[in-house]
Amino acid sequence: MIRPNPSKVAAYSPPSHRRSYTERDVQLYALGLGLGSDPVARDELPFVYEEWGPKVLPTMASVLGSDMLWFADPDLGLGDAAGVHGDELLTLHQPLPPNGTISSRISRVDLYDRGESGHGVMILEEEMHDEATGILLATRRQTDVLIGAGGFGGDAPPPTYRPALPDREPDVVVERTTLTQGALLYRLSGDHYHLHVEDDFAREAGFDGPILHGLATYGLACHAIVAACCGHDPAGLTSFFGRFTAPVYPGESLATDIWRGEDAVSFRVRAVQRGATVIDNGHADLRG
Repeated sequence: MIRPNPSKVAAYSPPSHRRSYTERDVQLYALGLGLGSDPVARDELPFVYEEWGPKVLPTMASVLGSDMLWFADPDLGLGDAAGVHGDELLTLHQPLPPNGTISSRISRVDLYDRGESGHGVMILEEEMHDEATGILLATRRQTDVLIGAGGFGGDAPPPTYRPALPDREPDVVVERTTLTQGALLYRLSGDHYHLHVEDDFAREAGFDGPILHGLATYGLACHAIVAACCGHDPAGLTSFFGRFTAPVYPGESLATDIWRGEDAVSFRVRAVQRGATVIDNGHADLRG
């Protein structure tokens, strides 16, 4: 039985992480999101074609951070806890270069308890620097829900950050169909969890089959906003937040509803065929 140890988690200092990447990794990340599925879409080619880029989506930072191997440290009591992504907030201090080495460290780990028969909640904050220059490129905050791991005696989680969506029709809707092999491609950027590949494993976890990575849906939403609100320039974003509310199955069509503001946008992502909201309370700040 999984029994998180809040005092051990609070005292634990996760090891620093180092990840080198090349232009090929940038292209592979974009291909894993489905960019380039129309091979003559001139606005998408710079993300997947080195002769015209490659441009780097800000959300690539989400796959360049900690590999989370420390999560299995037996002293923490987290073990093989089944976890799902709750939300992700990415603050972009500088545009990601098309190649380099990222040095990152998780500076904060908070563990909360939703009580017996409930779940554990873990919130991580990670700073990511360009190793060559020392420049802070991005800060990411990730919330993970540890399924069935509640009741260990920790504090209750703080109120969830949920930016409200405008009470009107969206200004723009960007729709695209995810690749049927999208999870298999996206996992090559570093997330090898069985849930996205093995049918039996996914069904035992309560899903109808392997699901697309939440951060792949997050990346697709980011591209939709970069395209619709930033003139296809990734440097136009300074922050990006989304709350994961339902799974996406590879091959489904996704619609990103976008509400424009003066220097920010609100958004949500819907699985069109099922009518399910899969990312809610989305918010992105734009560079002035």
